[in-house]
Amino acid sequence: MKSWITYLTATLMGLATTLLLGQFSQYCRLVQSITSVLIQLGGFILIPIVFITFASAVASLRKDRLGAKTAGSTFLWSLLSTIILSLAGTLVFKILPVAFPATSTAGADTGAVVNYISAVRKAVSQSLVPANPFYTLASTQSLLLPVVLTAWLLGFFLKPSNEMIRPAYVVMNSFSEVMYKLSTTFSIYGFAFVFFASSAFFSTLQSEGTVFVAGHFLLVLLILALAVMLGLLPLLFGIFTGFKDNPYRILYRSLAPLLASLFSANIFFASPITLAVSRKSLGIQKRVASSTIPINIIFSKGGSALVSSFSIIGLVYAASGTIPSIQLLLIIAMGCTVVSFISSAYLGYEVFFITYLTLKMLGIDLHEAEMTLVGILPLLCGIGTMIDSYLACLGASVTSLWLETGTQVMYEDIL
Repeated sequence: MKSWITYLTATLMGLATTLLLGQFSQYCRLVQSITSVLIQLGGFILIPIVFITFASAVASLRKDRLGAKTAGSTFLWSLLSTIILSLAGTLVFKILPVAFPATSTAGADTGAVVNYISAVRKAVSQSLVPANPFYTLASTQSLLLPVVLTAWLLGFFLKPSNEMIRPAYVVMNSFSEVMYKLSTTFSIYGFAFVFFASSAFFSTLQSEGTVFVAGHFLLVLLILALAVMLGLLPLLFGIFTGFKDNPYRILYRSLAPLLASLFSANIFFASPITLAVSRKSLGIQKRVASSTIPINIIFSKGGSALVSSFSIIGLVYAASGTIPSIQLLLIIAMGCTVVSFISSAYLGYEVFFITYLTLKMLGIDLHEAEMTLVGILPLLCGIGTMIDSYLACLGASVTSLWLETGTQVMYEDIL
């Protein structure tokens, strides 16, 4: 059975199980504990997958002199998509203004947040300092950039420029195939992980209760997400590619990583699935998927920036009672864009930290009202991460079309 069907089925089963057992605290604790372990497992296997496949991809692209074009298309897609989605969040709010709802965490102390930001910033600074590459790989838990940089360095010198290096290049390419076999297996059985993740997601929202009293805000947020995924991003993809491919085909074939991203709010967990789906279902060449998707995972945070800009304006509207001026809306959108490029360091909390850091950077004091985000953070981060995963799939397809290396995969052959 195709992955998009099994993952949808797992989602519905997770919802049904939560409706039946969600009132029992033991059930909620059980599914949340299992989900936490499974999310860590996804991140655990992603590190070696990215290290080996990215190094192999860099060597292969250098061999055929396609590295510059690949990097250019990837970074251009990341930059423009993030700017456009940040602006989209402000535009939708201007058309459908809605105040951010109060949650159970409104007015909470920000001291723990400040300490966490400082700790993450320190860990990031240390991880980016050149050191033993094996120590870097072993110590990296929530930041992919050091892994990518180390893999790029290896791949740069792995180019088969003479007969002495060629055997190493062949061996690395074989290991890359092993990593794709691992990611494919993870994708095939990932529906079971999504069942627990969706159960934890729905039980958290049920226990919070905000979703039952903030229908207007959530409705506008869902309209925004659907408009972006079904309208804006397909149009942007068409402009980038000259309308040479169907973005809706990419969307339904990528449902597995999108659902994994939505319910886990962790792009590391979904990325092994994204890599497998990109190659097996979207027909993207291995070296293109291996090189573009990790970069998009790190920098293509348009979905998180979109949700953050919309949330910030909703918070300002709730605090002041007035809709911000056009100038302030644009400044907030640009602030979210800038902060989003470093938000991957705060894995699983991207929306909150884009919101928090943008408010501090712009000097907007809401008297700790931003803490109200925490109550529905699984939903906000989930929607943002789902759109980020879709951006990664579209970005890889853009590069594939620019390089003219993709292949058509028949429906019966997809994952």
